Amino acid sequence: MKEQNALQPTAPRYLKGQARSMYETLVPLLTERGTQGISQSIVEQYCQTWQISRLAFDTIQSEGIVDDNGKKSGAVTTYEAATKNLRALANDLGLSPQSMVNLQKLMLDTEDDDEQGTSFKERADKMKF
Repeated sequence: MKEQNALQPTAPRYLKGQARSMYETLVPLLTERGTQGISQSIVEQYCQTWQISRLAFDTIQSEGIVDDNGKKSGAVTTYEAATKNLRALANDLGLSPQSMVNLQKLMLDTEDDDEQGTSFKERADKMKF
């Protein structure tokens, strides 16, 4: 039986290329951290956005930052938007330093008798992140 809110361990079939590779890298990391209750769709969206950012970056590398008219290329605009979206999704997934701290706080069970009287820092230091 599948654990409630567990992330699918293998990438969905429709994820290809760099999105699939990112999924296969990211899900074990999230699982190892004990992160639970993360929406599968947010993980997939992060991976898709990662692929978009990489494709846009590759286009910038081959075609340059400006187009023939001296204006910022569409790839730059796409890359900027993808980067902004990646930051927001990374926060949702607990991948930024501040969001990791917030997730740690949520994960700490202050009702646990073994942890009573232990500071947040002491409990967080015991956690794998």
